[in-house]
Amino acid sequence: MASTQVKTTPTFMVYVNNSRLALEREGDIQEITVIEKVDSPSSFSIIVSDFKDMDKQTENKRKWADWDDVAPGSEVKISLGYVDDVEEVMNGEVTALSPMFSNFGGDRLIIRGHNFLHRLVRAKKTRAFTGDIKDSDIIKQIADEAGLSSDIDNIGIKHLFTMQRNQTDYDYLMDMAVKYNCKVWAKEKKLYFKKLQENSGEDVIVEWGKTLIDFNAYLDTSKLITEVEVRGWDPEKSEAVVGSKTVDDITLKIGGSKFGGSIVKEKFGDAKMIYIDENVIDKNGADQLALDIITENSMNYITGSGKIQGDYKIKAGTVIKINEISEKFSDKYYVTSVKHVFNQHQGYMTYFEVARNATP
Repeated sequence: MASTQVKTTPTFMVYVNNSRLALEREGDIQEITVIEKVDSPSSFSIIVSDFKDMDKQTENKRKWADWDDVAPGSEVKISLGYVDDVEEVMNGEVTALSPMFSNFGGDRLIIRGHNFLHRLVRAKKTRAFTGDIKDSDIIKQIADEAGLSSDIDNIGIKHLFTMQRNQTDYDYLMDMAVKYNCKVWAKEKKLYFKKLQENSGEDVIVEWGKTLIDFNAYLDTSKLITEVEVRGWDPEKSEAVVGSKTVDDITLKIGGSKFGGSIVKEKFGDAKMIYIDENVIDKNGADQLALDIITENSMNYITGSGKIQGDYKIKAGTVIKINEISEKFSDKYYVTSVKHVFNQHQGYMTYFEVARNATP
């Protein structure tokens, strides 16, 4: 169901180690921020008022900073929304605490954390994956090592040998996500690695004059290409492998009927990329990789950022529709990042960044 209506009475729910915070602790919360991106682990911060129990001054113990339930490793779930309409926007772990003490009062603690993908960013590795293995098999292996279950699209071709070179597991996965035009996210200790789809998630409509407060866009053709040629090597036949795709082959079209790359070809001429990949061993693999690369590049055409009344339905990696801003810049956008902010004085706001590859 599309949503454009203005809502009232924002609220939140916070669970720590699967137990909802008591009302007295909920009352200490000043601000909640949740940031979700398609290219980095999601993060959260919770700002709370912190103080000593006046009946226990000699213990020098703070209500929040010394509470074991918010120590690093504690699981936190955050839901945002409105009375009778809230949804979980974060499920992660505490990774840092930042206390702030002042002689003038107003002592606070910031509880910081990430979703479970943060487990993949801790150390750089150099290692080989061998044994007739596909990239989707490698992704599953990395998830298993981090203690995560997985739901992974069948991607890549089988190769006898490939390297992870001085990269964190997360950076290695993101390289593959860009290569295969996929989205990576985590939920409930489960890693998802899925092909980008135009109809990804429930349609959300934001409209100028209603829920949309600010929106800025940038149309840029300077980074767009019109063709990709991928070159590899067939070890069995000892011959080169070549595959190619043009902007006309792109199947994912967001925001209109005409690709930015088509405008580049029409106005400035061809812009061809040549990409060499040692793991490509046949033409089918080369063609698919070429299509993934040019699809990913096409999303550089129009980017934008906006602010709306808080809406938990806006998620990184989904498609939203923006109405009533202009003929050229209205319509669908792919959400690349979103920030939800709940403030006890200012209410609930959502900030987002978007991209698309076509115009009317």
